[in-house]
Amino acid sequence: MLRLLPKTCYGRFMAAAVDKQLDRIQGQIGEIKASLALPAYADASGEQAQILGHFLNRSLQMSEASVLICRANLGTPLFVLARVLCEDLFLCLWVSLSEEAAAEYSSAVTSEGARIIRVMLKSGRGQIRDKSTHEIKTDEFMPHLGEFIADRVHVDQLAVKLGLGKVYDLVYRPFSMEVHGKAFGLPTPNDEAGLLAALSAVVSLVKAIGITTDNRVLRNRATPPDEIIKLLRLDGVAGKS
Repeated sequence: MLRLLPKTCYGRFMAAAVDKQLDRIQGQIGEIKASLALPAYADASGEQAQILGHFLNRSLQMSEASVLICRANLGTPLFVLARVLCEDLFLCLWVSLSEEAAAEYSSAVTSEGARIIRVMLKSGRGQIRDKSTHEIKTDEFMPHLGEFIADRVHVDQLAVKLGLGKVYDLVYRPFSMEVHGKAFGLPTPNDEAGLLAALSAVVSLVKAIGITTDNRVLRNRATPPDEIIKLLRLDGVAGKS
C-alpha cells in the first residue's frame, strides 16, 4: 500500500484514492499482456498491426514504470509519463484509421531518422565512408537524404484533425510544462493531489490506447474520437473537440 504524509484524514483519503488507481493499472497491465500474447499481435504480419502492437507494448512498459514511480512518491516523472502516453494515443488513433495512415506514420519515423543523420553529417559529427575503399562519400550521400525527409507531423494539428483537440488542450498542453522544465513556481506534483492527478491520467490514457489498438487489431474497426473523450471524462468540458 502506498504511504503518503501527512497522515491526516485528507492524507488517508488521498492515499486510498491513489491505491485504487494503482489497483486499476495493475489490472490493465494484465489485460495488455493477455492482448499482446494473442496471435493477432504476436504473429502480426501487416504494418498497421505491428505498429499498434508496438504502441501497446510501450503502454505496458509505461504502466509498469508508473507503478514503481508512484510508489516512490515521484510526481514529476509521473507527469512526464502521462504526457508521453497522451502523444502515443494521438499516434495510435492516427495509425488505426487505415493502412495508408500507418504507412504515413512509418514514413514520418524514417524522416525523423534521416533528419538526425543530416544534422550529424552537416555538423561534422559523422561521415559516410565507402566500405571497400574507405573513401569519404559524405558529400555524395547528402543529396539522397532529402528523398527520405518529409514534412513533420505536428502533434497539435494531428490532434485537431483526429477530433481530439480537447485532449490536446486539457491533457497534453498542461502536462508538457513538466516535460519542458517550465513548472517552476507551480504547485508541486509530488503531493497527494499531484500524484493522484498524474496517475489517474496515466490509467485513463493507457485504457484509451488499449481500446484503440484492440478495436483495430482484434475487431477490425476504428475508434470514434467521442469514445476516447468520454473515456477520459472530458465529454462534459465545454469547448470544441
